[in-house]
Amino acid sequence: MIVRKTKDGIRLIAQHDHARVAGSLVRHWAGVESMPPPSLEIKESVWFAVDNHDVGWCKTDESPLYDPVTQLPFSFFGITSDEATEIWSESIAICANFHVFSGYLVSVHFGQLAEAGCRGAPPGALGRLKEFSRFQTMRQANWMKEFSSLELKMRESSSRLLRACDTLSLLTCRAPEISPPTGQVHPLTRCSLKVRPTEEGGLEIFPWPLDVDCLELQFPGMTIPGERFESIENMEDALERAEPGVFVSQVTPLS
Repeated sequence: MIVRKTKDGIRLIAQHDHARVAGSLVRHWAGVESMPPPSLEIKESVWFAVDNHDVGWCKTDESPLYDPVTQLPFSFFGITSDEATEIWSESIAICANFHVFSGYLVSVHFGQLAEAGCRGAPPGALGRLKEFSRFQTMRQANWMKEFSSLELKMRESSSRLLRACDTLSLLTCRAPEISPPTGQVHPLTRCSLKVRPTEEGGLEIFPWPLDVDCLELQFPGMTIPGERFESIENMEDALERAEPGVFVSQVTPLS
């Protein structure tokens, strides 16, 4: 769950809904030097991977959990390594069932997140994340034996593309854990892009990677009243009074 405070309350956007917005971005991807658009042969498997890389979150996000530390619903950044690796594994399995190239891309994506999570992780979590990363590396090597020559050639740029669309989607819905301040230009070094959140709630991007002049992205979600909740009962009461909505963000070129 993406959890963000707004002037109207607490906005919640499910992980899978954010991933589907990443899917809207990849369908309009015209490309930058390090991330060309997927060719016809691999397009469907790349699109499926981007669309569904967070599908393992669906069950968890159906019933938001209470975080006693923040006194808010649990953000996807706040779960344990055991929970994360279980959710990631389900997403990988579902995507691999569609196509091995889809499974490979999602496996690489979460393998990178696991490696990043190892930095500063406590011993128990560190062991779990390293085990997950080693297993995914082994799976990726086995899957690569089934790849076409084009899949082998495009695997790295396609992995970068999934990460880029995922990151841009998180930024357009203002995931607070990674969003830079409004008006500040922020480099996405892994994606070779620069972004700037706007006062109007949009996102400007350079170099412009899409095949349209601007793109409107829509996130289904809900807003629950309140700023913090003293107990799980308070949060559950607020959830019963949640207002569903569709949150809109404009993506435009950064001049």
